[in-house]
Amino acid sequence: MEDIRTIVVKELKEFWMARGSLRSRLLSFLPMVIVFGIYLPLQQREAWTEIPAVAGIWFTMLPLVLAGGTAADSFAGERERHTLETLLATRLSDRDIFLGKVLATVIYCVGIVWGCALVGLISLNVTRGPAPFFMYGAPVLALILVGSILVSLLMTAVGVLVSLRAASVRAAAQYFGFATLAIFIGLPLIVQALPDSAKAALDRAVLGANWTAVGLTVAAAILAIDALLLSIGIARFQRTRLILE
Repeated sequence: MEDIRTIVVKELKEFWMARGSLRSRLLSFLPMVIVFGIYLPLQQREAWTEIPAVAGIWFTMLPLVLAGGTAADSFAGERERHTLETLLATRLSDRDIFLGKVLATVIYCVGIVWGCALVGLISLNVTRGPAPFFMYGAPVLALILVGSILVSLLMTAVGVLVSLRAASVRAAAQYFGFATLAIFIGLPLIVQALPDSAKAALDRAVLGANWTAVGLTVAAAILAIDALLLSIGIARFQRTRLILE
């Protein structure tokens, strides 16, 4: 665990220092905070306060945007900066290096998600006037706290696997972008292509669903995929192969 912590600390410092001066670092986070912490909560106030799933879904989707570029830099960035050989020459095991980089990206993404969720909660309450204090319900908190971790881990695992094989950060980001685009465009197209009878059955299933059971099932499925991707990544990460490449 100490070796993994060493990699995590190293990666988080690089994430922070890569953004330049303190002002540049703070400004780099400002658009996400404004959009997810101020604009969306106030623009969709009724939905956020009356339909529990809305806020949770937004914050669960945020890691889809955050994880890609950060994970793409994990190994492709080291390769571009010619620091990969130095990292591989350390006594750290392959497993610890891989897991440390994954964990650092997950911490980075989840930290931003939780920060935006907190700013959103403050925005909703500051602008409510004399209305009672608003707090996210249990389902929303579960999506924010647990869902953001699972989705961040999923997208990070995919991004790091891509970064392992990519020759540059730009190439890794492009491959990751194509994969994400395929998910966002492919799933709606599949639903649209379903026959009307299948769409009607899907609508009935959604309206009559036990969302607690659905949420637990989806969480378990994502967790299983996360574990599979991490296992594949650990197996594929071999320093001898990377050094030769």
